[in-house]
Amino acid sequence: MQTEVIDVRPCNHSRIKAVVTIELVGTVKVCGIKVVAGERGTYCVPPNQSYLKDGMRKWTNILTFERNVWSEIQQKALMKYDEISHNSQKNSRNSQGDCS
Repeated sequence: MQTEVIDVRPCNHSRIKAVVTIELVGTVKVCGIKVVAGERGTYCVPPNQSYLKDGMRKWTNILTFERNVWSEIQQKALMKYDEISHNSQKNSRNSQGDCS
Protein backbone atom coordinates (compact mmCIF):
# COMPACT_ATOMS: atom_id res chain seq x y z
CA MET A 1 0.00 0.00 0.00
CA GLN A 2 1.44 3.35 -1.02
CA THR A 3 1.71 5.99 1.69
CA GLU A 4 2.16 9.74 1.17
CA VAL A 5 2.78 12.37 3.83
CA ILE A 6 0.47 15.28 3.05
CA ASP A 7 1.17 17.68 5.92
CA VAL A 8 3.48 18.04 8.91
CA ARG A 9 2.55 20.74 11.44
CA PRO A 10 5.17 21.44 14.12
CA CYS A 11 3.83 21.89 17.67
CA ASN A 12 5.04 24.01 20.55
CA HIS A 13 4.86 21.19 23.12
CA SER A 14 7.47 19.56 25.32
CA ARG A 15 6.92 16.01 23.98
CA ILE A 16 4.67 16.29 20.90
CA LYS A 17 6.89 17.71 18.17
CA ALA A 18 4.45 17.64 15.23
CA VAL A 19 1.08 16.42 13.99
CA VAL A 20 1.14 14.58 10.66
CA THR A 21 -1.51 13.97 8.01
CA ILE A 22 -0.94 11.02 5.67
CA GLU A 23 -2.78 9.40 2.80
CA LEU A 24 -2.96 5.71 2.09
CA VAL A 25 -3.29 6.32 -1.64
CA GLY A 26 -6.69 5.40 -2.99
CA THR A 27 -7.99 4.36 0.41
CA VAL A 28 -8.05 6.97 3.19
CA LYS A 29 -6.52 10.16 4.60
CA VAL A 30 -5.54 10.06 8.27
CA CYS A 31 -4.80 13.15 10.33
CA GLY A 32 -3.73 13.38 13.95
CA ILE A 33 -0.66 11.13 13.86
CA LYS A 34 1.67 12.60 16.49
CA VAL A 35 5.47 12.76 16.28
CA VAL A 36 6.63 12.33 19.88
CA ALA A 37 10.07 12.83 21.43
CA GLY A 38 10.70 10.03 23.91
CA GLU A 39 13.61 8.77 25.96
CA ARG A 40 14.77 6.49 23.14
CA GLY A 41 14.28 8.93 20.29
CA THR A 42 11.47 10.19 18.12
CA TYR A 43 8.51 7.96 17.26
CA CYS A 44 4.92 8.23 16.01
CA VAL A 45 1.63 7.65 17.82
CA PRO A 46 -1.62 6.94 15.95
CA PRO A 47 -4.64 9.18 16.50
CA ASN A 48 -6.13 8.53 19.92
CA GLN A 49 -8.80 9.79 22.31
CA SER A 50 -9.23 9.79 26.05
CA TYR A 51 -11.97 8.35 28.20
CA LEU A 52 -12.60 7.96 31.94
CA LYS A 53 -12.59 4.56 33.63
CA ASP A 54 -12.97 4.31 37.42
CA GLY A 55 -12.08 8.00 37.71
CA MET A 56 -8.81 7.56 35.80
CA ARG A 57 -8.08 9.02 32.37
CA LYS A 58 -7.25 6.31 29.83
CA TRP A 59 -6.30 6.55 26.17
CA THR A 60 -7.28 4.36 23.24
CA ASN A 61 -6.19 4.42 19.60
CA ILE A 62 -8.91 5.45 17.18
CA LEU A 63 -7.38 3.43 14.34
CA THR A 64 -5.41 0.21 14.26
CA PHE A 65 -3.00 -0.38 11.38
CA GLU A 66 -1.49 -3.59 10.09
CA ARG A 67 2.11 -3.81 11.37
CA ASN A 68 3.87 -3.32 8.01
CA VAL A 69 1.53 -0.44 7.06
CA TRP A 70 2.21 1.29 10.40
CA SER A 71 5.97 0.79 9.94
CA GLU A 72 5.79 2.49 6.53
CA ILE A 73 3.63 5.34 7.87
CA GLN A 74 5.98 5.89 10.81
CA GLN A 75 9.11 5.77 8.63
CA LYS A 76 7.77 8.29 6.09
CA ALA A 77 6.32 10.61 8.75
CA LEU A 78 9.60 10.70 10.69
CA MET A 79 11.63 11.28 7.51
CA LYS A 80 9.40 14.22 6.54
CA TYR A 81 9.48 15.62 10.09
CA ASP A 82 13.30 15.39 10.17
CA GLU A 83 13.50 17.11 6.79
CA ILE A 84 11.22 19.96 7.90
CA SER A 85 12.89 20.42 11.30
CA HIS A 86 16.35 20.36 9.66
CA ASN A 87 15.26 23.00 7.12
CA SER A 88 13.73 25.22 9.83
CA GLN A 89 16.92 25.01 11.92
CA LYS A 90 18.99 25.85 8.86
CA ASN A 91 16.75 28.82 8.01
CA SER A 92 16.85 30.15 11.58
CA ARG A 93 20.66 29.98 11.62
CA ASN A 94 20.86 31.79 8.27
CA SER A 95 18.45 34.48 9.42
CA GLN A 96 20.67 35.07 12.45
CA GLY A 97 23.67 35.72 10.22
CA ASP A 98 25.37 32.34 10.61
CA CYS A 99 26.83 31.49 7.21
CA SER A 100 27.80 27.87 7.94
